[in-house]
Amino acid sequence: MTVPAAARLDTLRALAQVAEGALPLGLNAVTMTADGVPSIRPPQPVKLNFFADGLPFHAAVSPDGDGAVCQIWAEVGHIPYTAQAPERRRRLLATLRAMPTLERARFVVQDQKILLVSETRHAGAVTAEDLMHETVALIQEGRPFLRILGEWL
Repeated sequence: MTVPAAARLDTLRALAQVAEGALPLGLNAVTMTADGVPSIRPPQPVKLNFFADGLPFHAAVSPDGDGAVCQIWAEVGHIPYTAQAPERRRRLLATLRAMPTLERARFVVQDQKILLVSETRHAGAVTAEDLMHETVALIQEGRPFLRILGEWL
């Protein structure tokens, strides 16, 4: 049984009206209600893990009002306790304190771990391209300092 052209046009018109305020649409964002009316599901939080430059990275995108927050972080290494390696600890902490303020990347010490962290807010939905851009920018900005820290890790 074929659907009449008028019904298909009504569906397309309804979909266009629903999508008008919510572009770009994410994967599986468009659903059909029980009575056949298209609707857009609210954005859901997304998490992913990947490796870059030999480091395990983690990314999380969370809806925040009309926009989204994109967080990317990697565990760079550990700061040894003073009793384990006092000179290495002193050098690592001095290196971290001497780093300039960067645009995206921040090095954070949390529970003896050194983390490379980035958090950005986006006005609309975060697309795959946005996430890739943020990741590449973080890695490019942090890479020279990762090399310096690598001498002491």
